[in-house]
Amino acid sequence: SFTKELNERTRDLCIRRLKSEVLPDLPPKTRTFIPVHLSKKDRSPYDILQEEWDRRIEEAYINGEKLPAGTMLNMINELRHTCGRVKVDYAVDWITQYREQTGKPIVVFTHHRDVLRRIADNFNNVQIISGDVSSKNRQQIVDDFQAGHVDVLVCNTIAAKEGITLTRADTVLFIEREWVPTDEEQAEDRVYRIGQESQHVHAVYLSVAGTIDEHFDRVVEQKRAVVKSVLDGGDVEQRKG
Repeated sequence: SFTKELNERTRDLCIRRLKSEVLPDLPPKTRTFIPVHLSKKDRSPYDILQEEWDRRIEEAYINGEKLPAGTMLNMINELRHTCGRVKVDYAVDWITQYREQTGKPIVVFTHHRDVLRRIADNFNNVQIISGDVSSKNRQQIVDDFQAGHVDVLVCNTIAAKEGITLTRADTVLFIEREWVPTDEEQAEDRVYRIGQESQHVHAVYLSVAGTIDEHFDRVVEQKRAVVKSVLDGGDVEQRKG
């Protein structure tokens, strides 16, 4: 609640260096949120699930029953998963258009394994990095991508957010959000690091209007603002001091 005070109290104990300060040659990075407006038919699996959860909660309220622990979290996670599934076709179209218009490779991040595989199944020159890919195979996939042998790389965000360099691409696309903004930022920075030769880096997030996506957008961005306020508070000269 008192982020300015917290930043001042920790300034003598914590040294924070922004990437833009220590790597001034890196290009700017832009984070973009694209609203997705699906047809009633395309989003019907999500709407049906939302109605089912609403019914369960309303019945418990009417009957004076206490909701089991974790009910709301289970609802949010299930809705997020279904939202990821209904975005697949739109995401595939977006990736296809991006590839046709730019000719550039792209890195795609998802949370759920079935969403990842459904995206990958729509492309020919594609590779996957998920939690069940061995470290040896993962490095081979990264090397193939960097060498120009792979055009679309679809990754699980948590499995691929650290320790790999994908600077051949300058754009990452997120199909599903994570709870923690730093997980997403680490994933973005697979392409935003030494070796990036593009003039601009883009992180694109697909968000279905009127769904749990909007809730995640608010929550995650609020968390990001708090973290930034606590850790990055003060101007450059203050941080140098």
